[in-house]
Amino acid sequence: MDYSELVEAINDEDMRTANRLCGDILPILKKYLIATVGAKPEDAEDAVQRMFEYVIPKIQNNEIKSPSGLLAYMLTAARHSYYKIKKEYNSNKFDLIDENLVAEPEQPWGLLDKEQETILFQCIKELKNHYKKLIRFLFDHPNAVSEDIAEYFDISVSNAWIRKHRMIQKLNECVRKKFE
Repeated sequence: MDYSELVEAINDEDMRTANRLCGDILPILKKYLIATVGAKPEDAEDAVQRMFEYVIPKIQNNEIKSPSGLLAYMLTAARHSYYKIKKEYNSNKFDLIDENLVAEPEQPWGLLDKEQETILFQCIKELKNHYKKLIRFLFDHPNAVSEDIAEYFDISVSNAWIRKHRMIQKLNECVRKKFE
């Protein structure tokens, strides 16, 4: 599918065409999430909807200039949206555990935090040097955006965004493996 029509429809504020095209793309992105990350159909649909809420303003602000790369961008954004949904869902599970604790909540949470911190630092040690430099920068500048990273490392904004997300992906994979 040629995604230039979607970009044109959004930029021309032709919501009827944009909605139709988004409806055509939705099952493709849902199937992708179900196949690649094992998402349940309803979670996949939620993730795709969130992805559209993120991507459409990017198109409107001309931050996405290449329709040919739009599918890859939407696949990545949908996957990230799915992970955010899972993270939100899992944080709710911890809330239920907290209600049933006999000891003060700080004690078990402190242990969990220590274990997570230890695993995170082990995973950081396994990163390549350029990712280690990036994570040090992000620890020192927690509110940094891609533009700040690009300026500090003298790289393009898109390269900064890609590096940051690849580093996060590598850390997520490492942490996931250590918890298995």
